[in-house]
Amino acid sequence: MISLFNTLGFEPKLVLFDLDGTLLDSLPDLYSASVSMANSLKMTPPSLAQVEQWVGNGAAVLVQRVLANQFQPVAADPRFDRALALFMDAYQHLASRQSRLYSGVESLLSELHQHHVMQGVITNKPGRFTEPLLSKFGILHYFDLVYSGDHFTEKKPHPMPLLKAAQQMGLSLEECLMVGDSSNDINAAKACGMPCLGVRGGYNHGRDVAECQPDWVVDHL
Repeated sequence: MISLFNTLGFEPKLVLFDLDGTLLDSLPDLYSASVSMANSLKMTPPSLAQVEQWVGNGAAVLVQRVLANQFQPVAADPRFDRALALFMDAYQHLASRQSRLYSGVESLLSELHQHHVMQGVITNKPGRFTEPLLSKFGILHYFDLVYSGDHFTEKKPHPMPLLKAAQQMGLSLEECLMVGDSSNDINAAKACGMPCLGVRGGYNHGRDVAECQPDWVVDHL
């Protein structure tokens, strides 16, 4: 049995992974893009700790949080459209130079592939970045499906992407496993009854992912 499944006592046919904070430590580049955007708008840039707590709901929400300088923006900001364009351009220009795969990720993906376990990525990251990132880090070929934040009308924590993934692969929800570092991943899985694994060490708005009550929790992959 695969080492991860030994730990869980469960053998899914499809493993769905979140990207940022689960497979990839992308915080340094997301932070740099946020600072670049803020500097262009001549506003006080956020701290690294703030960006770490604000990521996870997609680029648009991160930009809204940076503009508001808080987790819950209270009103629409007239600078938003320009700010989002500045952020996206800065992030693309950075080319993920500071991002890295978490330890153990590639060996786990390879092990799953060798045992013919289907794999997918479900992320809230915009589609223009998702597959290029997976390709850059040499892991795109492991995945049978890749859903980005703009793939459907809803994104995590809504369960729609998870439901679509199970449907696409012809599986029941009970035959799948969602793996993620944040409440977005765990809540999406719980909303549709898909088993879920929380991974510590990512970005969960400053909270331990165990507080979201996933079916299992591990410290690292």
